[in-house]
Amino acid sequence: MARFTGIIFLGLSLLLISSCKKTKDNINEATEFDINYSTTLPIPSTSVSVNVPADFTTPEISTESSSRFATEKTTKELVDEIKMTKFDISTSSGNLNFLKSLTIYIKSSGLADVAVATKTTIPQGVTAFSTDLSDANIKNYIFNDKIQFKVTVVVNTGLSSNQDLKMDQTVHVKGKKI
Repeated sequence: MARFTGIIFLGLSLLLISSCKKTKDNINEATEFDINYSTTLPIPSTSVSVNVPADFTTPEISTESSSRFATEKTTKELVDEIKMTKFDISTSSGNLNFLKSLTIYIKSSGLADVAVATKTTIPQGVTAFSTDLSDANIKNYIFNDKIQFKVTVVVNTGLSSNQDLKMDQTVHVKGKKI
């Protein structure tokens, strides 16, 4: 009986000791999460010529990355990569037939513009579409407080009225937990 009690005591002691230690795997535990952004890009009818590229810039978007990293128990120093996983364009007024193609660049203070999405052929009759994404690691942009998107559009037809493009983005963050 004493032997049985000794074995149980030893087993419980080992269990207690192992549950209190952080292993190297726990310290470097991976974390992955998404951050969603949304903005509207106004395109004035008077600034666009048919088949000629025109550039437009979105209003600044707050990245809120510091607070999101804290919520996810990580820091920018522990983030390995951030890549765009979704960039959708839509309109609530009519369709997007006026668009022929577009290229989207991410912008942020102190960094060069980087192409993150394109659509070379936009289907007729649609009110929304998904862009083709680049594989750019945009972590330094998301680390900044604010980002913008520069959109180069080519239109099929003249615009008789102003158009608002709703732009919904998702970025995927890969890193380690604190």
